[in-house]
Amino acid sequence: MKTDDTTYTITNLSQGAAIGLFLLGAVVAVVFIVAYIKIITKAGYSPWWVLILLVPIANVVMLLVFAYKEWPIQRELAALRARANQAPRGDQFQPGAAQPGYGQQ
Repeated sequence: MKTDDTTYTITNLSQGAAIGLFLLGAVVAVVFIVAYIKIITKAGYSPWWVLILLVPIANVVMLLVFAYKEWPIQRELAALRARANQAPRGDQFQPGAAQPGYGQQ
């Protein structure tokens, strides 16, 4: 009857290992989902785009779209740079030239 006891122990051990692996996988999945949400948010998109990970083929397609499309933050930066280039500059600092009001009494 020792064979039954050994089989029972191995079965319990494999169930415990399966539960442990499941919990480890769940923790890793949560860490990656949080990282994806951070990346998508910093890119300027809604965090809800992380749900696309659940769709088998669309997740790879959207990964490529996110990687190669101009991000909203890049568009905003380009607009700010264009606006800064159009702004009147006025008197600019010239090294070596005395600036009015600075160091004079």
